[in-house]
Amino acid sequence: MCHNCISHGGDGGKWFHAAENFAAGLYRRQKKAAQQKAQKAEKKTGEIINPLQPPPEYYMTEDGEFALQPGAQVDLDIMFSDLMREVLEATGKDVKKLPILKKKVNSFMENYHFGQVITLEEAEQMLEITYPIGIMECICKRESRGMYKNDDAMTCLSLGVGIYKWERWPETFRNFQFLSVKEAKQRLRHFDRRGNVHTLWTFYTPYIGGICNCEYPTCLGIRGRIDYDVSEILLKGEYCAKPLHDKCIGCGECITFCQFGAMSLQVSRNKVNINMNKCFGCAQCANHCRHEAIEMVERMTTPGLRDIW
Repeated sequence: MCHNCISHGGDGGKWFHAAENFAAGLYRRQKKAAQQKAQKAEKKTGEIINPLQPPPEYYMTEDGEFALQPGAQVDLDIMFSDLMREVLEATGKDVKKLPILKKKVNSFMENYHFGQVITLEEAEQMLEITYPIGIMECICKRESRGMYKNDDAMTCLSLGVGIYKWERWPETFRNFQFLSVKEAKQRLRHFDRRGNVHTLWTFYTPYIGGICNCEYPTCLGIRGRIDYDVSEILLKGEYCAKPLHDKCIGCGECITFCQFGAMSLQVSRNKVNINMNKCFGCAQCANHCRHEAIEMVERMTTPGLRDIW
């Protein structure tokens, strides 16, 4: 089981099924706890801040952890985008600085805003147990593709009481619209048919705030994990894909839906091969296989994979 299930799983189950992780009370407590943690870290560092100069929104503690200033009005999506941009710009140019930048992003994601791949079924379960639900533009599509006020960019589902700040945070809730559970499921299934990967995201960990429907290389979460090895950005899902060679006809259609480069075609056998170490368990390959030649198995029951998240 992943470290988030251990830390935030409640009864030992999946961390995102623990009701307290999307309750209104946790939303308030987590922000307060983050502010208190930042205050303690600030006292520990002993830094004297010039009263005439506004303090930075964030800083690194002596332990090398990312910390937000108490009361900082921060858009976590934009903060994530800015931190990842630093990593992208340093790659291949500043070898000495890159490990420090990766550590900063990992610390930020773990404490404030990480994601995990989930299946369509798990995403639908989250829609049934959280309220309210809305949809807004994806910041990755805006940052990576310049898609602003574009219907094709409306791929992020917002969950929970944090939505009620949508009018105060226009840059966070871009073109926001409320949805019913039925409407949200319809959107989710539409994204699934297109091949989008469903990912669940925290806003002030472990409070669950959204389901994104991602694609490589537009998604900074997927790209940051598989291209730049920033491990805490996006965790692998609870499942892994396993080929059933007796049913596989080698059409290769499933390969086109893999966003993680985990699939290939064995030319000599005309069968699909899945590198389970690269598989994130999104189930897109299984969902789009017309011959039911791929099954999803639980990561925890698979030797050699249960500790790879």
